[in-house]
Amino acid sequence: MSVVIYGRDECQWCDRAHELAHQHGIEVKYKSLSDRFDGAAYRTEMFAECKTAGFTPKTVPQVFWNGKHIGGFNEFALEIENTRNFGDGPF
Repeated sequence: MSVVIYGRDECQWCDRAHELAHQHGIEVKYKSLSDRFDGAAYRTEMFAECKTAGFTPKTVPQVFWNGKHIGGFNEFALEIENTRNFGDGPF
């Protein structure tokens, strides 16, 4: 199971999403849009992923779990709370 979180520096919700994943032992790939070297590439990647999911992101974090768009922090927290096999769907 793998979670990709697109976020930015100094974003409390991005930090919380990252911490929530760690609290539940979920492997995380954090992609900071603020990264001075890779940020532009991550931003392009995030927009492409979101376009595939059918929307244009307006905020961060944007969380993808096993390739499925989850949403932001609140949706991610609900997904953890409401799934048996994290990210694999409802009970």
